[in-house]
Amino acid sequence: MARHKDNIIVTYDISDERRLQRIGKLMKDYGERILKSVFECTLSPKQFMRMKERIDKTIDHMEDSVRFYFVCDKCIKNVKISGSGQGFSKDEEVIIT
Repeated sequence: MARHKDNIIVTYDISDERRLQRIGKLMKDYGERILKSVFECTLSPKQFMRMKERIDKTIDHMEDSVRFYFVCDKCIKNVKISGSGQGFSKDEEVIIT
C-alpha cells in the first residue's frame, strides 16, 4: 500500500549567516536544493512535521522567514524549467516480502 506524500517547495530568508548555513544543511536531509534558498521535497506528513520542528528550533522567529508551498501532483506535471535542473523527483517505493 502506497503511503501519502506531499510535494513541498520550501523557501527561506535567514538574516544570520550561521543560521542560514544550518538551515541549508538541515534541508539537505529532506529535499533537493534547486536554488540557494529553495528546496523541493517529497515528504510524508510525519517527515514534514519533523522537518518543520527542526527548522522552528533553528530560526529566529522575529528575523527569519521560512515558507512551505504544498504543490498538488497535477500541478507538478505542469512545472516548466528553463536551463539546467529537473523537476520534482518521486521516491520509488520498495516493498520487501
